Amino acid sequence: MNQEKIWDYFQNEGVDAFSDSKVRLGFLFRKALRIARGKRLRVLNIGAGNGWMERQCLEVGWKTYSLDPNESTIENLLRQGVLGKVGFIESIPFDTDVFDVVFCSEVLEHLSDRQLESGLNEISRVLVNTGFLIGSVPYMENLSTNITVCPGCGKIFNRWGHLQTFDKRRIQIVLRGGNLVTSEMGKYAFLDFRKGTLRNKVGLMLHWGLGKMGLTIASPSLYFVARKSST
Repeated sequence: MNQEKIWDYFQNEGVDAFSDSKVRLGFLFRKALRIARGKRLRVLNIGAGNGWMERQCLEVGWKTYSLDPNESTIENLLRQGVLGKVGFIESIPFDTDVFDVVFCSEVLEHLSDRQLESGLNEISRVLVNTGFLIGSVPYMENLSTNITVCPGCGKIFNRWGHLQTFDKRRIQIVLRGGNLVTSEMGKYAFLDFRKGTLRNKVGLMLHWGLGKMGLTIASPSLYFVARKSST
């Protein structure tokens, strides 16, 4: 499945779709802050979205790189001081043993089995010894619920371009295949509690609790922190 047209749309006309990712990315960014302990990191974000993660990393003084298949996205990040490159996860165009942390949030579910294996091996390659991968995927997503049909060509596809579904056991297995050992993992519904009325916030709290339990009705994510094995 060629997903470049999907990425091109959401990186340009549909970029506002990434506005709701701030809570999720902020959660993952704080994981990296705890790992850094004040040290200046060299970080790579795979899948730039609207560039929110890159801007946070620049603000704390980290050497910040980005990888995205969309050329206009990388051009915009370069103007902001991000050292971005156009490319794909299965062939990361950076040197070996470069990054202390790689962020990869809501990306792995878009990959075929072959791309997933190659991509995780590439992440392991560009990480320094005992560097960290910090990311997230949808938790136990039922891929069939988002199947749709193109009215023009009749092609059947997942409307978000998702090809993989993950639970805790599967993410541990695929990460281990890339020489990455999981050190932290959890189910989480990333919600913005600062928005809306008190009644809405009560509803959000219920939604958050269901997500924490891993109930698919809450569409939770599975976040993970994995360390490159030194062996």
